[in-house]
Amino acid sequence: MPSMAPLIGALPKLRQMAESLMTDQCVVTRPGATTTDPDTGLPNTGKEQVYEGSCKVQTSGGLASEQTEGNAAQAMGAVSLVWSLYVHFPYGTPGLRTGDVVEVTESANPLLAGRRLRLVSPQSEKTHATACRWNVKEDA
Repeated sequence: MPSMAPLIGALPKLRQMAESLMTDQCVVTRPGATTTDPDTGLPNTGKEQVYEGSCKVQTSGGLASEQTEGNAAQAMGAVSLVWSLYVHFPYGTPGLRTGDVVEVTESANPLLAGRRLRLVSPQSEKTHATACRWNVKEDA
């Protein structure tokens, strides 16, 4: 079996290369403490900022991710394409949790700026990760 030492030794450079592709900027928040407005009596849930910095929005899927088994579309021979959506953060980004909301504040792609994406689950739980990757979905 070949030695993993060269790959492990290259991890810092590989992480740097992955981060160099994270050219979007974002802010990640989660619901904070709820207070009651003394004038209206209505609840006001604050936001706690947990991250601000670079990120990358990524999709994958299409024909490689056909989801037709066991449904009406399969019975009719139709194909339903599934696209997965991810946000990548720099390796070791601390404090992110399921349910946090990512707002893309700057992007080279004008269609991404202003988008709000909810963190669903970590996708990079592995020993030799080069980035902190999260499965996300559009936030309502």
